[in-house]
Amino acid sequence: MAIVGGAIVGLSLLITRGLVGWNEARARSLEIDCKRAHEAGRYDEEERLARAWMKAAPGAAAPIFFLAEAQLGQGRSRDAAATFATMPDGDPLTIAGLSDRADILFGELGDPREGALTCERILAQDPANVEAHRRACFFSAITLDRRRLAEQARRAIDADADLPETFVYLLGASWLTLSNTLAVNSHWLERSPDDETFLVAAARGFVSSSGLEDEVVSAESPETLVEPEHDRRLRELLERFPGNRELLAYFLQKASTRGDLPRVTDLLAQVPPGAEGDNRFWRFKGWVHDQVGEVEEAEAAHRRALEIDPFDFLTWHQLAGVLRKAGRTDDAARPARLAAEGRNLRKRILQAPDVRAIPPDILGEMAAYARDCGSPAIADRLAQRISQLAGPGPGGPTAAGRPPVSPPPGAQFP
Repeated sequence: MAIVGGAIVGLSLLITRGLVGWNEARARSLEIDCKRAHEAGRYDEEERLARAWMKAAPGAAAPIFFLAEAQLGQGRSRDAAATFATMPDGDPLTIAGLSDRADILFGELGDPREGALTCERILAQDPANVEAHRRACFFSAITLDRRRLAEQARRAIDADADLPETFVYLLGASWLTLSNTLAVNSHWLERSPDDETFLVAAARGFVSSSGLEDEVVSAESPETLVEPEHDRRLRELLERFPGNRELLAYFLQKASTRGDLPRVTDLLAQVPPGAEGDNRFWRFKGWVHDQVGEVEEAEAAHRRALEIDPFDFLTWHQLAGVLRKAGRTDDAARPARLAAEGRNLRKRILQAPDVRAIPPDILGEMAAYARDCGSPAIADRLAQRISQLAGPGPGGPTAAGRPPVSPPPGAQFP
């Protein structure tokens, strides 16, 4: 019986090995045929072959990738996005597939949150993936998630996956609004018409693209003013979403510019828990303390704001005013200088046509400003990128000496 049992085991092993070998040979044959069909644009045939290949090589990334590509070739973007999502982590080809998935989600399918999650999945496998970092920054910028934008930019820098535009996102986190904010968020609203983030970003994008971002509010009593249409729309959104940080910051800025202390106090009371990491609300808190003569509290609030965002020129400006009022004119000199430098730098940056096309001289000014603001590591990294941009060859190499990456769907300035 032992002899018979051993023979059966041996026969089973031979059969298993034979099946494995047959599957491997079939998988190789299907791979060749599938690639030929793809190159010839025969996408129906490619899909059929890819499905057969998946059965011959279960769990492999390549047949899933080609199935998704075949679906794309047939105009079935939603199916392709779903197929790319099933690719196994850990395979280099999966990164390419997930990148294609992010393209589809951010663009045609209008599902940017899933696109952002896809970028996070890429970064979990490839923390230095430049394209994923770029898209993550873009999503935060275009939706005006300013605190997250600064975090994303710093994460890219820490991972050595930054581009020159990354530093624009970081230094401009408190004021940057891309000119296509209205258009992009309006596109996403077609799929999610009640989405708070997209509604607010689109409305704020309209203000920016209409040249109303730096509108100076009259010091007249609010009751005597005719409310502009864009403010009426934003006010209605604030009534609908009373804890929205971007809306609160917008109206806080207008009220503080107008010197309306009661309104600023009321709006600050609406700021939701968890906003402690947003430098703007510390700045407004400092403004309130300054208005009521609480000098020490005003200085402390402004310095806390600068701990969060050392590049916010408005905070430097207000801190200088607090110090001057306290008779500390020497101490006020540096904040006043940084406020002027930051304001001028913002103007220079916004004169560029695109966040991806900042001239080297402005990048140099950004590096100097970062150093002056007490961030030498950021300044050194940006100086390194500038040096690489000026490398050998016509026009220099690509940023950071890396292969070019495809741009996100728009990143222009007003």
